[in-house]
Amino acid sequence: MAGYEMDDVTIVGGGPAGCFLGENLAKKGFEVTILEEHPEIGQPMCCAGILGTERLKEIGLNSEDWCLTKLRGGIFHSPSGDSVELTRDQIEAHVIDRAKFDRSLAEKAVRAGAKIKLRSRCKEISRHDAGVSLKVKTPGGIENLKSQIAVGADGTNSLVARNCGLLKNFSPKACAQAEIAGKIETHKANVYLGNDLSRSFFGWVVPSGEVYRVGIGDKKGNPLRKLIKLIERANLLPQNPGKKIVRFTTGLIPEPSGRKIYGDRVILVGDAAGHVKPLTGGGLYLGLSCTKIASKIATKALEDEPSEENLEEYENAVQEKFGQEFRLGNRARKMLEKMSDDDLSEFLELMTLPKIRELILEHAAFDRHSDLFKALIKEGPSLIEAVGARNLMKYVNWFTDI
Repeated sequence: MAGYEMDDVTIVGGGPAGCFLGENLAKKGFEVTILEEHPEIGQPMCCAGILGTERLKEIGLNSEDWCLTKLRGGIFHSPSGDSVELTRDQIEAHVIDRAKFDRSLAEKAVRAGAKIKLRSRCKEISRHDAGVSLKVKTPGGIENLKSQIAVGADGTNSLVARNCGLLKNFSPKACAQAEIAGKIETHKANVYLGNDLSRSFFGWVVPSGEVYRVGIGDKKGNPLRKLIKLIERANLLPQNPGKKIVRFTTGLIPEPSGRKIYGDRVILVGDAAGHVKPLTGGGLYLGLSCTKIASKIATKALEDEPSEENLEEYENAVQEKFGQEFRLGNRARKMLEKMSDDDLSEFLELMTLPKIRELILEHAAFDRHSDLFKALIKEGPSLIEAVGARNLMKYVNWFTDI
């Protein structure tokens, strides 16, 4: 058994949030070790891989660098078989090469001075007055690491969150995604709604370079069976799509705000922290933006004492920036979960009404859903004529009855 090594920070998980944090802290001169249980960065991956074109730039990244397809809008498919297309005839988002994106962040972390240990799985973590101890399984046996702070960047089912008592609500959505080879004839993301597909989420078909990423998520049921049903329903896919699957992955999407993100000598980032958009489960921009906040708070704490009291500022800063996004997004998601198939079809039909459509196209932002929610709330009284008083009150009651 190897002896103890001492670092300032040990990050469990070599995904985007872990490597982004590792880079930021290593640049400040801290000794950082990143533990990644898989043999390579960027694998496996169950993610549509869509990034908005603007917001990522505020944290120093440009999604153009990893772009496979430029999305120019979305098509929403109702349970009744109808569809609604929304576009502003401009590039709204990039579908990226996630493996390349992840590796790029890992390379930046290493160049900044962080160490990455592949095939290194954290088995146990404990905290004490002198720091944090981690028991790590490696190809060479068990290693014991020690650091001032431990960071959970280990995904939805975070061992760090569990070991440190930070997991409050574990009710994730299970997802399955297939990549299907075919001639790409669209530059729009397709969203499929219907309770027979998913009662708590949706299905997606996204053009991604030379393949379609086809996926679905739900809190209950077998995601593979639901994915097969989606593949059969999505008529934009090539003939015999089941025979053209080149990749298949599964994963979990965390419940936003379902865990405490800090404790004595420990913080959580990315999916481990539940930092995803409540409505769509997307976590790249939001997760990395919160990770940037975490790097600032961790820096201050390491220069003083990484106590729970000093790390609490992380939660406060995240809530200041994204609290409204979480609150309104959760309300919108729970409203959709209450809808029957007829309600969903009716709801999508409303999106074709000129006043509603105009509001959506004016205020919708890929990485800031709250902008649209606030606009709809503000314009509520003026929508009575278009939507009807009874329908409007029904949606208001659903939205507020949380």
